[in-house]
Amino acid sequence: MESTDDADGPEFRAVFENRVRFAETDQQGIVFYGEYFTFQDETVSEFFRRIGYGFADMVDRGWQTHVANAELNFREAAAFGDVVVNELRVVEFGTASFTSEYRARRKEDEALLADGTVTHVAVDLETEETIPVPDGFREAVTEFQGGR
Repeated sequence: MESTDDADGPEFRAVFENRVRFAETDQQGIVFYGEYFTFQDETVSEFFRRIGYGFADMVDRGWQTHVANAELNFREAAAFGDVVVNELRVVEFGTASFTSEYRARRKEDEALLADGTVTHVAVDLETEETIPVPDGFREAVTEFQGGR
């Protein structure tokens, strides 16, 4: 499932689906806002796995990422039992960082539930010093996103 809402960037990729669990809801019966950060993180992790750069793959290559910034905007409520389709696209590379756009939609009606960004910094596994984002990772992202 893909969509093309932004002609200036790559297409969003639906990479992670989850059904809202009771434990993820608050007293109002809707998803507690903090849970969307977990959904966002799971989506990033799945995106990395799909391009061949899951955590273990990064570690094997001697690097990893740290989150430098994460933001979310809440658009509509999701409730217990709703299926959430989580989408991601990498929209910008810096020397040592990259920024992804995230969005969550309810599967049933495609309503936008939340959207935002997350910026990662590449770091050396042993020294924890910032390093340039490896070329192989950049290439894998570009290929997965259709060359854009």
